[in-house]
Amino acid sequence: MKIFALTFLITMMICATTFAEQIPPPIISVSGEGSVEAQPDRATISVGVVTRDKNPSAVQAANAKAASSVINSIVALGIQRRNISTGNYSFNPVYRHTDNGKRLLDGYEATNSVTVIVDDLSLVGKIIDAALNHGANRVDSLNFGLRDKAAYQDEALRLAIRDARHKAEVAASALGKSIVGVRSVSINSNHVSAPRNYKMAAAMTEDSAAGFETPIESGTLTCFANVHVEFEIGR
Repeated sequence: MKIFALTFLITMMICATTFAEQIPPPIISVSGEGSVEAQPDRATISVGVVTRDKNPSAVQAANAKAASSVINSIVALGIQRRNISTGNYSFNPVYRHTDNGKRLLDGYEATNSVTVIVDDLSLVGKIIDAALNHGANRVDSLNFGLRDKAAYQDEALRLAIRDARHKAEVAASALGKSIVGVRSVSINSNHVSAPRNYKMAAAMTEDSAAGFETPIESGTLTCFANVHVEFEIGR
């Protein structure tokens, strides 16, 4: 009987030890953020050529002529044709509504959107002015970016992880514990945030028509990263 009791006690101790070893250590769950500022070195410009006429052939011909003139004026600034593309082209009938509610065909409209990618930011204003002076009548967008954003994104991610680690260490220290491992890491976001300005179209047109070069300020881009990390702490 004593041998049986001793064996049972030893077995229970082994099971308890094994069970304790299987219980994962407690965790501290934190979020971390990191950001890096960068000067943009690339701009993407989109200008539009919109033409209207009663005759569909006249609309198409006028639009093609104006779009070609816009592209040639941009090429004359030293922009290679491979950096110029058609972002969108549409051709649609235009209707008007009479007082009695009828819808009548009023003509046709063609829209050709020309997209330009330029790495020399000093040419942005010149490109916009050239386009507006040679047939473009709309500036759809102007976006600044980075040719190689990976290095900035990597640094923002490192800063976010470091921020999460710091927060976890402070929390663990306040609890009288220490970090012993990492349970999991989730990258919630890692992107470049760039300002987009669609309200400058009217001002650009006015400046160009007045004979002034459109002033362009690229500002600063922000590479942002957000992570969620679960750190294991000692019992």
